[in-house]
Amino acid sequence: MKKKKCYLYNFPSLAGEPRVKEPSVLYSVPDSREWDSEFVFDNKFRPGGDLYLCSVFTCGLPDFKAFSKKAGKEKIIAGGYHPSLCPSDFTGLADKIVTGFGNNIDEIIKAPGKGVFRGEFRYNHMDRGVFPLEKLKEAWYADVFPGRNSLSISTFMGCPFPCDFADNCYIFSTYKGKKIFYPASYVGDELKLLEKYDYDYLFIRDEGFFLHPEFNKILKLLAASGKKIYSFLGPLEGFNEAKMKRLKAAGWFCLTFGFNVQEGYKDDPELLRVAALARKHGVNIHLNVIVKGGKDKASPYYLDTVGRILVKYKPASTEMYFWTPYPGTRSFEEFRGKYPAESYRLLSDFHFKAESTPLRDLHQRRLLALQVKYYQSKEYAKMRDFNCGDSLHLQIKSMLRGAGKATV
Repeated sequence: MKKKKCYLYNFPSLAGEPRVKEPSVLYSVPDSREWDSEFVFDNKFRPGGDLYLCSVFTCGLPDFKAFSKKAGKEKIIAGGYHPSLCPSDFTGLADKIVTGFGNNIDEIIKAPGKGVFRGEFRYNHMDRGVFPLEKLKEAWYADVFPGRNSLSISTFMGCPFPCDFADNCYIFSTYKGKKIFYPASYVGDELKLLEKYDYDYLFIRDEGFFLHPEFNKILKLLAASGKKIYSFLGPLEGFNEAKMKRLKAAGWFCLTFGFNVQEGYKDDPELLRVAALARKHGVNIHLNVIVKGGKDKASPYYLDTVGRILVKYKPASTEMYFWTPYPGTRSFEEFRGKYPAESYRLLSDFHFKAESTPLRDLHQRRLLALQVKYYQSKEYAKMRDFNCGDSLHLQIKSMLRGAGKATV
């Protein structure tokens, strides 16, 4: 029996993202016995598909609308964060709309009818063979991962943090109060499946790993993988020196520290304590900084705030974003009225949330300049003893070219 053709898409296109990483856990690949699946990295329309399976973020909605006209809604199944939280936005754009996880994608494909279908969470192993692994690099980690492939696993389904700016708001709003941990046996099987791929770094993509009841078992599995591990920091309770030593021994390369910088920001003594432990034991620090900006729309204060954070934590790498009102957050409805659907691409991590184009451009240039200034600073040069390549100066030049005129 000849297999049917399925094209998988992400909106916005991963080819246009400076952060090119493994597709979301909301991705589902149809049964390989029936479907010949291919992930379209550049989002160009591929004619002749029997099915177009699309994962859509809010900022990718305008591009998805244009794609739907080309492909025809009858062949499209849409899922992901935005369809899960705003399914009515996809009426007339997709034949089937999946809310939630799509681990039951084969059943949804075969189900009669149209409209909204409830996805299910199952302990399925995603088929990564259809994705362009050579392009899955965490580019936002400066030159820490030069030319290295990165794959990821999850150990925890949900999120312990009720943030108003996070793109996992669907997971939190649906699974808050529930702690669904992937069993250590599942994680072990997942690691075995990944052995057939050529990759260097393993990312633990959930923020609940340090809460896992089988933490010790999984830590041994990760250590045995021989990969360099990086992860979110997660809750700090019980994060002592002994645990940091164990992480280093297990191959931990990097911990991501998250910051929400807005008016009234105050340093967290616990976060500083754990950062000191990381530096002491040779675990690199990565900063994920979300900047909300001031109510007066000028907000020059945040540059000083972020600058102080950089000096205190001395990260090996940084990524700086602007706060985004994702669907499911308290603030989305306010911005939904300000931004018509055709302008949703502005609701991304890379745009300061202002209706004024000059003001938005000004803040984006300032944030870029701050990041470049840190990477070029004497303080950064003194601590650059981590294991990495030496292409940072080239990446800075690329960043400056992409931003046009930089103000450093």
